[in-house]
Amino acid sequence: MSVPLGPVIWASFKPIIKIYLIIGTGFMLARMGILSVETTRSISDLVLTVLLPCLSFNKIVANIEGKDIKTVGIICLSSVILFATGFFFAYVVRRTMPVPRQWYGGILAGGMFPNISDLPIAYLQTMDQGFLFTEEEGEKGVACVIIFLAMFLICVFNLGGFRLVESDFHYKDEESAVHDIEDDMEPSEQALSTESSSDTGPKETMPKPEKAVTKHSGSNSEGNSEESLPTSVLDGQSPSRASLSTQTGQNVDQNYPDAPMMRNQPIAYTEENQLSHRLSRSSSVVTTVRSIDLRDGPPQNINNLIREYSNVDQYGHPRRSSLTSYVDGASLRHSLRGLPSAEENRNSTLTKILTSDATVSKHDIEASGGSLPKWLKKIPLTSFVVFFLKNCLRPCSMAVILALIVAFIPWVKALFVTTESTPKLSQAPDNAPALSFLMDFTGYLGAASVPFGLLLLGATLGRLKIGKLYPGFWKSAVVLVILKMCVMPIFGVLWCDRLVKAGWVNWEDDKMLLFVIAIDWGLPTMTTLIYFTASYTPPDAEDTTQIECTSFFLMIQYPVMAVSLPFLVSYFLKVQMKV
Repeated sequence: MSVPLGPVIWASFKPIIKIYLIIGTGFMLARMGILSVETTRSISDLVLTVLLPCLSFNKIVANIEGKDIKTVGIICLSSVILFATGFFFAYVVRRTMPVPRQWYGGILAGGMFPNISDLPIAYLQTMDQGFLFTEEEGEKGVACVIIFLAMFLICVFNLGGFRLVESDFHYKDEESAVHDIEDDMEPSEQALSTESSSDTGPKETMPKPEKAVTKHSGSNSEGNSEESLPTSVLDGQSPSRASLSTQTGQNVDQNYPDAPMMRNQPIAYTEENQLSHRLSRSSSVVTTVRSIDLRDGPPQNINNLIREYSNVDQYGHPRRSSLTSYVDGASLRHSLRGLPSAEENRNSTLTKILTSDATVSKHDIEASGGSLPKWLKKIPLTSFVVFFLKNCLRPCSMAVILALIVAFIPWVKALFVTTESTPKLSQAPDNAPALSFLMDFTGYLGAASVPFGLLLLGATLGRLKIGKLYPGFWKSAVVLVILKMCVMPIFGVLWCDRLVKAGWVNWEDDKMLLFVIAIDWGLPTMTTLIYFTASYTPPDAEDTTQIECTSFFLMIQYPVMAVSLPFLVSYFLKVQMKV
């Protein structure tokens, strides 16, 4: 029985309402200061490290079988064609329309990689209520989306798609760099200047911990030491830096009862105590600003996002860790004993790469395979192969790989779920598969992945702003958005029709696969583009053309999607699937 056009249009538009309500909620939470930049990044890492891998494992194991290996192959081929088509349209726009040279790579990445994760999953989970698709068909569609997502991760991370964004950035040399007076001083000079500015006697040879100094100068009472931090912290300045800046030129002296004891201890012991005092004092200053107090300040903007995500300085070198900040004029790095070994540093870098979405660069490719024998490193592409394999260790990639292995081996799959194609094995006391508790675990955690992802999308959009654009760039962005959101879906429908005519799929058995392929051709650009751009932007950058172009390009796509995606779905359901 055919469904009237009106209900089909409503069923196509209803998921958009839910998606935009969640995005709007994230937008408001960001403007209210509840979803701060730091909170957003922590939740994003949580989604990438735990929630999304759980969702991926659960949906693939439950809905993919050995006979679906052809489906996986079709998805891989479709994703390659999808990315190549987007790249082609972006390249044509770059060659024929005004685009700043600083965004030549960014526009290619923006046209090439769509947001294949939360949006299509949320869309499918709204349509599997039995009106057009059953819940089982919806679950199968989510599994197909996750395989698309795996291909996206391989192209962006393993194969180095992020280099398109990184190639736009050309950093300063020593002559053109902007120097701060304090930054030009060597650590030893800073320490000497700090000592010379203090009125210490001969008996006070060791630096002593100081009180946290507030903006209320001229008062040394205990009460004043508990006052709030300077308002510069709320203006986006780093709390640790703000607290240090208020101490410049001030001499706050305090005698501690344990000072004589420190003079009688070995040097290593006293240095460790000095370091612990510095850390505890710095920690106490920072923790006086609670996250709830930040809500009284102005909403965080794109500058705060750059400061949080930026991984480079103005020379393009990796930014120094906050643990090496200067305290009392001396670098903590030089004060530490038992510095981490090279192996520990490599492990730390690997952890950052695997647990975050915008911490990779060309330096990681060059450094990959550094521990291999010299003769092996001389082989061409060795570092790239090692980098490729290293990125396969990302939690989501590992979850997809393990899930596909389980799904394609019937007797292994029978340990997790029971289907018509799985053999009968001994069950647990509750008559469920022996490892069904893992499916319960991954299903329960994975259910939070999509709502969190949409909230983070809204929070990110809430911090973007449209600055001064390159002359004529708005025309290029609008044209590419029309090509991406309105023209590319036509190619997606034609590709689905080609798959059916070639006999690879049919409308009866593979309608959900074809539906997923079609809607993936009409998705906006990946949100990760803004994070990559911010990670390659120095915090003190004077030219922010890349971040401005990315912000404008992303912001104009989501209003268009509210119309283009329901139109695509309505057409595909009525004309192609003939519901």
